[in-house]
Amino acid sequence: MYKRVEEQLNIKLPVEYVNNYQNKKLNKCNQLFLPDDKEIVGIRDYCSLENEEDENYLLNVYGRDKNMLLDDLIPFAITEYDDYICFYYNKGRNYEPSIVYFSYDLAYEDRHEAIFHIADSFKDFVGLLQ
Repeated sequence: MYKRVEEQLNIKLPVEYVNNYQNKKLNKCNQLFLPDDKEIVGIRDYCSLENEEDENYLLNVYGRDKNMLLDDLIPFAITEYDDYICFYYNKGRNYEPSIVYFSYDLAYEDRHEAIFHIADSFKDFVGLLQ
């Protein structure tokens, strides 16, 4: 199921993400603590890895908004504000990505200013979920 996403985007999804997705553990976590802001943000939905008809299928979300995103950003969750939680492959698409918050509104002014670091790895990100 997730292999198509990896092939289409030429990435390697974090193993911890795939395991959490397959075991449906992410669906139980709908709030994210942002340590820098001391704020809790609601996660409205996680992108699907299997249902290509779903508007929130990861490849559909990426395809719809890739012109707004930086090249190395791959959204995997949608917040209550319609912003994205993304994998950030800034070290290369074959390396473990960091996790960032992408502010859609700020991206209209400057896409680089719309990115806020959340965690160095998906494992660290999971520790921020509530």
